[in-house]
Amino acid sequence: MPPDTVDRILKGEKPADLPVQAPLGDFIRHGAADAVLAALGEHGAGLIVEGSAGAGNWAAVPWIAVFDPAITLSATRGYYVVYLFHATEPVVHLSLNQGTTAVREEFSARAREILQDRADLMRKRVLEFDATIPIKKIELGADSRLPGDYVAGHALGATYSLATLPDEATLRTDLQAIVRAYRALTYRGGIDADVETQTDLSDEFNLPSQISITETRKYVYHRKIERNSTAARNAKKFHGTRCQACGLDFGERYGKIGQGFIEAHHLRPIATLEEGVQVKYDVAADFAVQCANCHRMIHRFTDPSDLAAFRNTINAQVAHEREGKKQSQASEVD
Repeated sequence: MPPDTVDRILKGEKPADLPVQAPLGDFIRHGAADAVLAALGEHGAGLIVEGSAGAGNWAAVPWIAVFDPAITLSATRGYYVVYLFHATEPVVHLSLNQGTTAVREEFSARAREILQDRADLMRKRVLEFDATIPIKKIELGADSRLPGDYVAGHALGATYSLATLPDEATLRTDLQAIVRAYRALTYRGGIDADVETQTDLSDEFNLPSQISITETRKYVYHRKIERNSTAARNAKKFHGTRCQACGLDFGERYGKIGQGFIEAHHLRPIATLEEGVQVKYDVAADFAVQCANCHRMIHRFTDPSDLAAFRNTINAQVAHEREGKKQSQASEVD
């Protein structure tokens, strides 16, 4: 984020009774968010940047977050990169943090303990970023629940004060570094304590008996991309709801309960899913829609990215079955 953007927010008036529609609130939601995306450059491919100054009145801690749609599109769940602006001082924290609302809903009084445990796991999974973004503890100057949860959910990052604000190159370098850490964390299992093993994936993807942890991560990442609800919804909107492999339409087969049902299949070759490589969500080129059976079977296909070859295999099998039936019927007549 450029220094002038940080400067404008840190110097801006933020009393609790200030409506979020005030000029500074609009700037955080739009101008500042756009500046963060621009500062990411090519590192921002496939990511979404949003800013918030609160709902209704001014939030104790305004924020500007960077979301990977495969993980979350909301600051309430998952994990993400975020600028957190101190409640009372001209300080901002660049943080690899977590959605706290979903954790609190599930764990209630234990929420901060869970957030701290997950933050520790996040740090351990991206240890090589310690030197670049070393701040492991933050303070936000507010006693309310949400700022305290942000403090507990912080894994690592950087802290800037208005008095010692670094130059634009340093701010950009830090932002790009923490986004690389974000991508690495996702590839290495995110905040899930139990990462799926080769055994967990072998049935779905027809994997060989021995496969490295690096290869296993590619398949887990592929599955995570496909379960991105936004990409799946957009794929359905673009491609329709008829299976692009076998032609099944669930509405035609099952009536009302099947209307609109279809699954999204990510067409990018799994071998190209490398750690740190940006994934773009181009629903026209990178996704297909398939029925559940075809989706499961294409994962076991020689090349799950080759929809045309998979479709040809299905058609050949159907033709073979028809020919077999004809021969069987002919032999019965004879």
